[in-house]
Amino acid sequence: MELKLKIQVKNSFPKEGIFIKGSLISFWLQEIQNMGLSLDAVKVFPVPGTTANELYGCIVFLNSTNAAVKDIGKNNFCQLIENKLFIPENTTVFPALAKEEWNNLFSENYHFLHPEIGFVALEDEVIWSNLIKKPNFSTVEILEPNKGISIPKSIVSLRIEVDKEELLKEIENPFSEEEMNEKLPFDLKKLMNGNNKEIDKFLAYLAKNPEKAMKLAIPLDTIGSGRGGNEGVFRFNSGFGSDSSYSDTDKGIFKYGFILVFVLFARSSIRSVLDSNSSGVYLFILIAVLIGVFVLFMRMNKSNSPSTGTGGAAIVDSDRFTTLQNTYEKLAEDFVSRNEYEKAAHVYLKLLKNNHKAAATLENGKLYREAGAVYLKYLQNKSKAAECYEKGHAYGEAIVLYKEVNEYEKVGDLYTILNNKPEADKNYYSVVENYKSNFQYVKAALVCKKKIENVKEAQDLLIEGWRTDKDAYNCLNNYFANISLEELPDALTDIYKNEMKTSNKEKFLDLLKHEYEKDKTMEDLTRNIAFEIVADRIDKNPEIASRLIYFNKKNTSMTKDIMKFKLKKRNSPKD
Repeated sequence: MELKLKIQVKNSFPKEGIFIKGSLISFWLQEIQNMGLSLDAVKVFPVPGTTANELYGCIVFLNSTNAAVKDIGKNNFCQLIENKLFIPENTTVFPALAKEEWNNLFSENYHFLHPEIGFVALEDEVIWSNLIKKPNFSTVEILEPNKGISIPKSIVSLRIEVDKEELLKEIENPFSEEEMNEKLPFDLKKLMNGNNKEIDKFLAYLAKNPEKAMKLAIPLDTIGSGRGGNEGVFRFNSGFGSDSSYSDTDKGIFKYGFILVFVLFARSSIRSVLDSNSSGVYLFILIAVLIGVFVLFMRMNKSNSPSTGTGGAAIVDSDRFTTLQNTYEKLAEDFVSRNEYEKAAHVYLKLLKNNHKAAATLENGKLYREAGAVYLKYLQNKSKAAECYEKGHAYGEAIVLYKEVNEYEKVGDLYTILNNKPEADKNYYSVVENYKSNFQYVKAALVCKKKIENVKEAQDLLIEGWRTDKDAYNCLNNYFANISLEELPDALTDIYKNEMKTSNKEKFLDLLKHEYEKDKTMEDLTRNIAFEIVADRIDKNPEIASRLIYFNKKNTSMTKDIMKFKLKKRNSPKD
């Protein structure tokens, strides 16, 4: 019998083989690997050519693994007929044979029918272990490198570590000692002791070189500065025996009034001594007292005269003081206008001794970390310092200060920014407990819902507030606000049946008005509950009947009936 191949559009038999054309076994191996097939999962049969001792190619028997083959390259699929004969795809055998004929005509071996080489038997399977030589493995010591630093794919938080002393360094000491060494047109020592002539020279120098004030660093109040005579004490309009609470006129009246009274007293005493028979001892004592008063008078005059020396306290008139103050303030304003906020802060901090203005200037210039350092060191304002550190992304310093002032909600917010939820929740729960202890259930629930993101705990807190009658209306109103419209009818019915007491029924009735307006689906339910509550309470509180009007706005007859009922109740005799 002669079998022939006939071309057809469709395959009549399962595709269970791949034909690789080529005479080299290495080529077969390469193609099998390219198709992603494992040698252990397939069988390979060499196909002899038309010439002796020549290979035409090979058949790869997929053994039901063809579903895993997606790309066979330039190779061709083969059909397998009755597990006996491989033929190319899109062909069929003519004449057709019955199943019994296939078993009788063909041996146990596979066969291959191809238009170029004809009919061949596939007698031998390729034994790869006989063809592939294993490489010689050598013992190699593998050095494993240390684990490197993994580069994050995304930034989840950012914070800046700050050195407070380093931040203040540029503000407190903007110039080095070398920059300040220059010849000055005035005597600095006399200036620091309040010599008015030297102050005039200093003011004239500043008028020409305003920014030199920062290098000289002479503040309005030099107490504690350690510069100049008298340990840096620099007082204005003061002198020996003077008091800043008295004017010059008051001092003069006191001084000359004292002298006048003493002269009159002395005159009377002299007469008494002359008229008496006393010894000259009394006259000697009186003369000594007069000499002492004269010396005291001279000292008082000297203390009120301008001082040009370098010792003691000094008098600087208010005009010079004001001029110096205005010069410093204008210098600071000029720095602000040029966005040189650190220099402006130095003027306020060191020259004008206005720490608040220095911190505010840095904050307005968005130098938040520097502002925080000033608030903390000079003003001891931890809350404001923490706020500035937070704005400057110095979260570590801000967290420490917020904890010291018991701002635990802010601590939780910062830990949230740092993506540390366990620490954030720990501080949020401290806030919740504090609110609960003060019966502020609504605030506690808001923290649970928005910060901790635990709606169930928030609802439990609101129900607790309703049960304990602590801001009950707002608690239940927020409770219903957290429930979806689909679940709201069941929740409202459950509260009415299980969480209602005589004392809070009227509050619940007021709350029904809000739920009545939410959606049309809520109108019938809220109206029916309202009727039940009014019916239960109307004997004790007839005025409650008017609340039904809200749920029946279009029913004018009900409005009239309610007005008649209330009027009747008012006029009826009381038991």
